[in-house]
Amino acid sequence: MKQFTLLICSWILALGLTGCGGGGGGDDSSNSSSPASSSENSTSEDDTVTMASIKVAPDYDFTTSQQLEVNIDLRSLTDQRVYVGFYQQWSGDDNSPVPNPDSQLLLQVIDDGLLNQTLTIGKQQQSLLMVVMFADTGISPVTDVFAVDGGEYAYP
Repeated sequence: MKQFTLLICSWILALGLTGCGGGGGGDDSSNSSSPASSSENSTSEDDTVTMASIKVAPDYDFTTSQQLEVNIDLRSLTDQRVYVGFYQQWSGDDNSPVPNPDSQLLLQVIDDGLLNQTLTIGKQQQSLLMVVMFADTGISPVTDVFAVDGGEYAYP
């Protein structure tokens, strides 16, 4: 009797699993074995794009950064120590910007009033902020928001 019950349960289970099908809401044409669908699949495989098949103009520039020559002359303002910083991001308007310290590219201390430096910046960068702080607190800080174009910046 136990064997008979076990055989009936196995048989019901087998029929139940077969009846479910196990398929999941996919496109019926992918399960089809007709010649038309197999030729469609082989055509899509032939259209696969590979790195070797991509064509790029010979003069296309793949670099993501650019060089910016910075030339600053502050000798007419002071002969004391000066702190010069360059920032990629700031808040406020261009007349009274507040630099974001996390975006600082360079902070340079200069004693002779001259700074000649090359900065490497991303090509997407359209403008930078320069902040000059003087050791002499009687001189107000200088801020300048400038466009990054041409690869050179000079102040004043």
